[in-house]
Amino acid sequence: MSPNGLSLNLIELGHFAAILAFVLACVQGLTPIAARVLRRPELASLTGNLAVAVFVLTSIGGATIIYSFLTNNFSVLVVASHSNTHLPLFYKVAALWGGHRGSLFLWIWVLTLFTMVLAFDGQSRYPERLPVILAVQGWLLAGFYGLSLFLSNPFMRLFPVPAQGADLNPLLQDPGMVMHPPMLYMGYVGFSVPFAFAMAALITRWKSELWIGIIRRWALIAWGFLTLGIVLGAWWSYYVLGWGGYWAWDPVENASFMPWLVGTALIHSITVQERRRMLHTWNIFLVITTFSLSLLGTFLVRSGVLSSVHAFTVDPGQGSYILIFMTVVLTVSFGIFLVRGRYQEAEETVTSPLSRESLFVWNNVVFTAAAGCVLLGTLYPLAINALNGSRITVGPPYFDLVMMPIFFIMLLLMAVGPLVPWRKANLIRLRARVVIPVIMGLVAGVLMAVLAWPVYWTGPVAIGLVGFVFGTLVVDLARAVLQRRLQHASENVAASVWRTVMGNRRHYGGMIVHFGILMIAVGVVGTGLFRLEKSVVMAPGDVVKIGNERLRFDGVRTFKKANYVALQGRLTSLDHGFVLRPERRDYGRQQMPTTNASVNSDPLRDVYAVIGGAVPGKNGVVRYVVQVYINPLVEFLWLGGLTMIFGLGVTLSHRVRHGARAVAAEAVSAYAK
Repeated sequence: MSPNGLSLNLIELGHFAAILAFVLACVQGLTPIAARVLRRPELASLTGNLAVAVFVLTSIGGATIIYSFLTNNFSVLVVASHSNTHLPLFYKVAALWGGHRGSLFLWIWVLTLFTMVLAFDGQSRYPERLPVILAVQGWLLAGFYGLSLFLSNPFMRLFPVPAQGADLNPLLQDPGMVMHPPMLYMGYVGFSVPFAFAMAALITRWKSELWIGIIRRWALIAWGFLTLGIVLGAWWSYYVLGWGGYWAWDPVENASFMPWLVGTALIHSITVQERRRMLHTWNIFLVITTFSLSLLGTFLVRSGVLSSVHAFTVDPGQGSYILIFMTVVLTVSFGIFLVRGRYQEAEETVTSPLSRESLFVWNNVVFTAAAGCVLLGTLYPLAINALNGSRITVGPPYFDLVMMPIFFIMLLLMAVGPLVPWRKANLIRLRARVVIPVIMGLVAGVLMAVLAWPVYWTGPVAIGLVGFVFGTLVVDLARAVLQRRLQHASENVAASVWRTVMGNRRHYGGMIVHFGILMIAVGVVGTGLFRLEKSVVMAPGDVVKIGNERLRFDGVRTFKKANYVALQGRLTSLDHGFVLRPERRDYGRQQMPTTNASVNSDPLRDVYAVIGGAVPGKNGVVRYVVQVYINPLVEFLWLGGLTMIFGLGVTLSHRVRHGARAVAAEAVSAYAK
């Protein structure tokens, strides 16, 4: 059989596998109910096997779609719409999530993976509750499968078969966009696991102290993927879109930022419940809200209500389905929460306003308020348009104005929190602990004001708070290292620092994450207050001066790649000797030119250049529009993101001792009986 004939048959096999997976997902959701109605508890144990089967069948479906891309099977609509014979192999695989049909199937695929891992993890740790947890996941799968198979079918055939495909969106033909969507989906879908736990706990009256520690790791993993996805998206926006920025408060960017904010509040709040046995009901609310915001992001991207470089254009039927599905999930989950939430009662309360748990509560308030402000700015234009047809835009000025004070409060809480003990702080000890951090913050703020004068007031305040937080991190680590060296005098300083960090990975992993956030804050201040921009029309030999850089335009050249033709400019730094080669690419079939920036980076600044269209000049000399930016400290953004992921890895490397895990399992089993 020819490869093309094999591909034609395999796509039908994949379609059948997906339909069967949808049926089994429905059975997975119904099995615990059937076990209770028929009084046959052994039926509930089938949910684990069903979860594995659904993943395997979904994987077969996904593999056949990818194989159709690789073999240029243009009889499949999604292949004909997002690929062609000239597309590089790397992007043919990534084209699976290049359109709404394939990206939705990838979402389902990731959800089946998490569900299968959950099934294996729960067999020994929480077997009594596992069937209900998997049933919740099964209903989520059924809902998304219904959208995929009936309204956004990635297996849909196209006849007559075109000889050539339409090509992948040029903006997606970049390594950053190959990794960005899957990381976001892993984050969005990862929060479905805490959601399933919360629903199972409410339905079965499972006390949250018996499962909150389990979902902490799941929440951290989802938060980590979401963080990585957001950073990759910002990096892609910076290098590919050619506008010199990385974050525009685009509605779809906001859609990923909102669950990140509430998820961050959840992670901190879980710590309070583990240490002080409080915030039980609030944590369940945060779990439901975080996943609900993930569903909202799906609606915003695929409903067609937004005009965004990130959004998919789809028909109104799909948007209506997602809206109805999201409404059902919200109504059912919050309805169960209102009815059963009172059984999740906290055992303790905040005893002092000056305690770590109190500051964590304020941390929750601030992060939740931030998410609410972003939500308001994102949905308000949609509400106005729905009410009277008016089109308004809520852009960066609103978000910058609202988020700036919230960001300052976050930094302040981040600074003070680690210095304050649980239950109640001793004011004398607290004053002694804050002296050095306060001095470091004041010095940093004053230096910023003096060296960068004149500067807007937000710069010194932000850098002062960054210095304050950094001081608390240093004092926290130094105090622990000093205590260790008193006990192990023979150790050198490096060994003491290493063993201190490794001895409490959960705590110091979080401190590393905080340090990454400080690096991002420095990058935001640098690019926000000191960015320089100049747009000029240049002929070969012309020189543009921006800041301390002089760039000579040496002309252009054209060259052809497999899937595009590029016009490449050349600019040479007369001061430092580096060469920038920005490109303007034409992808032919898409009739959609793109700009690809060229960047020269060092730790303190980026010199960033973009080339635009040709402008006819005098005497037949063709000139070109060139935009040049100086972006100070932008590298701190990417280094800060990597530092956060590293810190998360340190935290996740902390393992509960086997004995403690066994005790927890016994407690769960005893409570279930």
